[in-house]
Amino acid sequence: MSPQNHSPVKTNNDEAVSVHESSLKANLKNVNFAVVGPVVGLIVAIIVFSILSPHFLTYGNMINILRQVSIIGVMAVGVTFVIISAEIDLSIAHVMTLCGLVAGALATGGYDIGFQWPVWLSIIGALAVGALMGSIAGFFNAKLSVPSFMATLAMMYIAEGLYLYLSGAQPLYGIPDSMQWFGSGSVFGIPSIILVFAFVFIAGHIVLSRTVFGRNLYAIGGNKEAAEMSGINVAKYKIFVLMISGICAALAGIMMLGRVGSAQVTAGVGLMLPPIAAVILGGTRLFGGVGSMWRTLIGVLLMGVLVNGLNLLGIGSDGQNLATGIVLLIAVAANVMGSLKK
Repeated sequence: MSPQNHSPVKTNNDEAVSVHESSLKANLKNVNFAVVGPVVGLIVAIIVFSILSPHFLTYGNMINILRQVSIIGVMAVGVTFVIISAEIDLSIAHVMTLCGLVAGALATGGYDIGFQWPVWLSIIGALAVGALMGSIAGFFNAKLSVPSFMATLAMMYIAEGLYLYLSGAQPLYGIPDSMQWFGSGSVFGIPSIILVFAFVFIAGHIVLSRTVFGRNLYAIGGNKEAAEMSGINVAKYKIFVLMISGICAALAGIMMLGRVGSAQVTAGVGLMLPPIAAVILGGTRLFGGVGSMWRTLIGVLLMGVLVNGLNLLGIGSDGQNLATGIVLLIAVAANVMGSLKK
């Protein structure tokens, strides 16, 4: 008699489970955690803080969060253009401070400049200064092959020197109410600072996702050499993205005037890295070519919710910075791994 075969028989149920597990693993491999992670993190953070603090999920606190992140959000919109094109801008905080002081000085005639402009013209002048600072950095990056890291770092020091020379390190008061509106006014009960951020976000989203300019930026960030071979003027785009970042920084400086009620040389302290962090945290690829304004918005909101929620729980700035750093580290790791996978 032949020996009996005692090997386990594979049933249809076992085969179905095996196929399901294989399918699940394949689906998980296709998940872009750099994109999904921040959205899930934002939802989880809102749920957790809502449970831990009865004051978190209220209309007043939601408005407060949006108000707190609006200035960083406006700068993050500008930085999104830069990072998608595979560049970086380290000058944003100092350009913001410089342009805020310029706007205040032009509107009040302060710092003994000898003349006074209407508010609308002062705002245009400040935005023009921001555009000029960004364009200079872009020129050195695009035409002289200076890495954007070094070009914008140099502009950071130049901006600091200019605003210290202009102000003598002194604050400027008496900012006109119409200029302060950008940071402290309201429309139908909604703070104007939030409305300005919303306008900039929508405009940035349209330019990035619905125009040839935006499509070409993705091409440049994905493969600069291929973009050049396809006829895209890469140098022009590099100048433009840093100019856009400079304009957004200048607008943030004007918003800050209304937020604090005066022009301060310390206005940009601590604001150099949060906009960049928000862009990366939202899932925009650190090495360029992939990203969107929606991702930036998620990153901005996640940072705002985290800081606000921890503050409501009585956790100080040390704990807030620690938590933000940990979340950012995880996000960057997911970002880099997603880039390597591709």
